[in-house]
Formats: sequence, C-alpha cells, structure tokens
Amino acid sequence: MTQSRDVVLASGPFDGSRLDGVEGPLLEMEADGLIHRYVATTTTRRVAEDELTVYQFDGTISPDGGMAGVENPENRVASPLADELRAEKS
Repeated sequence: MTQSRDVVLASGPFDGSRLDGVEGPLLEMEADGLIHRYVATTTTRRVAEDELTVYQFDGTISPDGGMAGVENPENRVASPLADELRAEKS
C-alpha cells in the first residue's frame, strides 16, 4: 500500500471520483454552470492499493456567489472560484 497525493470524492455529483495531485482544504469544481465544493477530511479510503484522503461534498453554489436557496444577496457566500469566474465575465 502506498501513500498518495490523490484523493477520492465522497457524495455529491462527483461521488467516487479520484483526482490526482490535490492540495489544500477546499476543492471547487465547475460543472453544469455551478460550483461544487468538497472539503478535506481526516478520513482515508483504500482504493486499489492506495490509501486516499477523502474530500466530502459540502454543497453547490452558483458562480455569482449565491448558495442555492438563499434569497437575500447579503447572505450569499462567495468562493475563490466564483470570484475568478465573475472576473472573467467582466
């Protein structure tokens, strides 16, 4: 068994996906016009011969920074990826 910098995603739209070279506590992936957030956990999961860190699904936000279902714009939560996407549109 080897230690890898690869991770496995748990739950959400990318459940079970394996990604390589992931670093940091937050992973954001854009798909279908939305940003899907995954956070690092202390849990590992054995996949094949590798022990992978599990990143747990944390929810979906729109690129304008709004969380799904939030009505009040002042309560919206922005993300680094959302900021980049908004800057590209400007």
